Amino acid sequence: METPPSERFSVWRTMRLGTFHIGSSFVDLLTSGVLNRVLITDLGLWASPVALLSALRYLLAPLSIWAGYRSDTRPIFGLHRLPYIWAGRLPMVLSLPLLPIVTVLLAADPRSVLGWTLATLAFLVYGVGTLLSGSTYLALVRDSAPPARRGQALSIVQTFLVVSFPIAGVVYGALMPVYDPATFWRITLIGMAIALGFFMFALFRAERPGQGIVAGESGERLPLPRLLREMWADRRTRGFFLFLALGAMSAFAQDAVLEPFGGDVFGLPAGETTRFNAYWGVGVLVSLIATIVITRNRMAHEQTSTTVLGLALTALPLALLGVVALTEARALLIPVLVLFGLGFGIYTVGAVSLLMAMTSDRCAGAYLGLWTVAQLVFRGVGIFLGGFVRDLALVATGSLTVAYATVFLLEAVGLAVCVWLVIRVDVPGFARANAAPPVPSATLAVATE
Repeated sequence: METPPSERFSVWRTMRLGTFHIGSSFVDLLTSGVLNRVLITDLGLWASPVALLSALRYLLAPLSIWAGYRSDTRPIFGLHRLPYIWAGRLPMVLSLPLLPIVTVLLAADPRSVLGWTLATLAFLVYGVGTLLSGSTYLALVRDSAPPARRGQALSIVQTFLVVSFPIAGVVYGALMPVYDPATFWRITLIGMAIALGFFMFALFRAERPGQGIVAGESGERLPLPRLLREMWADRRTRGFFLFLALGAMSAFAQDAVLEPFGGDVFGLPAGETTRFNAYWGVGVLVSLIATIVITRNRMAHEQTSTTVLGLALTALPLALLGVVALTEARALLIPVLVLFGLGFGIYTVGAVSLLMAMTSDRCAGAYLGLWTVAQLVFRGVGIFLGGFVRDLALVATGSLTVAYATVFLLEAVGLAVCVWLVIRVDVPGFARANAAPPVPSATLAVATE
């Protein structure tokens, strides 16, 4: 799908598309942050099943490749992207009222079959909706800009994503400083209203009927099994897949246990722990923008050193977070979370730049699909492992501080191993062998949701 040559790039139109991420952050934080805290800390449930619920959508990640392919090849009423986006976002939002019902049922009986069934249903619907609409939304952003400005368009919408998570955390923290069922119902309905409002604003007339794929754009394609075998035969492809997978597991293992950590170890109320996302989100925003500016003249394949620096500066705060857990040094908690965000922002710019360099022009879609699966599936695995390791360490030691410290310290070790993996990949060699054109890395600083 190409933008007509006469149509100029519009920053305003791109910013309006970016507000889609504000709605996304309000629904995502409600499920991945607020609910996890309520179930694990306020209701006293084990972290493993809660983390598994959070991980479900990532384990279904291959669905996003199918959705993107369908939106390319199967328009609905002349529209390639919008029907698929709404087919995902509407069920996703409509699944949210199940969450307060789940908390009430599990508060009355932690083993409630109905409660866990509804929780699984809510997360499955939410996950499928996210995956149907996520890749097609990014395709819509790509379609909205001429080829030379697509990197800028993606950077603009990514900035909205990074900024909106801290805002959502502050809003939810203020609306529910302490958990109670009635308040949770209220913030769920408020979150739904905010999300739908921004989705409608962002997507209104964002695509015209008949704005289709240019003839011959896709070209002749190899059968997928043969193409995957050809890609996997390259040692650098296998090494980079392993790097992305371990990096996703290590960086996101704390996702389901970070807010419960604040409640279990420091006795912080729900409003305080919800703001954890704001603290490290601010760090991500600052370092993401700064790294883009500083490395704007580097080519994508030259970003290995940036990635290594980001990995080190993400691993160190996670190790420090383990020390904070063991010593119960509450004064260090917020500074360490901000440091984690600073390192993660640098890592994001570097890793996504390398991801684009590790993509062949001849089969770019297949490579990007492979990298997306590596990140999302193993992000889900990491989220589940974070909860599982917390529970296992708690059973083994009987200490909540040791349980949470074990999760954070293992994450730091995983990211340290990633440094060794990415250095061995030889990204510049892959880029030369596949004749990838030089792309300024500053235009590639976008992360997959």
